[in-house]
Amino acid sequence: MEKILNEILSTLKEHSKRFDSIDERFVSIDEGFNSIGGDLSDVKIRLGNVEDKLVSFDDKLVSVEDRLGTVDDRLGTVDGKLVSVEDRLGSVDDRVRALSEQIDNNAAEFRSHFKHIETKLEQHEETFHFISDTLIGTKIDIDHLSKKSGLHDTEINQLKKRIHS
Repeated sequence: MEKILNEILSTLKEHSKRFDSIDERFVSIDEGFNSIGGDLSDVKIRLGNVEDKLVSFDDKLVSVEDRLGTVDDRLGTVDGKLVSVEDRLGSVDDRVRALSEQIDNNAAEFRSHFKHIETKLEQHEETFHFISDTLIGTKIDIDHLSKKSGLHDTEINQLKKRIHS
């Protein structure tokens, strides 16, 4: 019995050693969990910081979205003004075309008038040359007749003197 007791005691000692090693393992696991717990609290703190930064980033994004909305509104206004300017330029272009057409029409009409005036001037010039030639001829005839009448007057005067004498 003593032997059995010794065996039991030796078995118990072996079991006790096993339990001690298991205990040590549990202690190391507890220490691991404690260090993990510390690491987890560091992770929680970091996640809290990340969350704060995300909230700050969200606020900045909202501000950027507001600004983009304002920019969109301004661009809409600019687009409206550009459409208005394009309409005005189209109107100006139409007016320029109308004026160009009117200038072309006036130029054609002026050329026609100038040709008519030149034709009339040529006709008047021909008439003046004809009248001038006629007047020169008439003057020559008058001079000739005047000379003849002067001769006749002289002869008549001589004849009168002879008759009276």
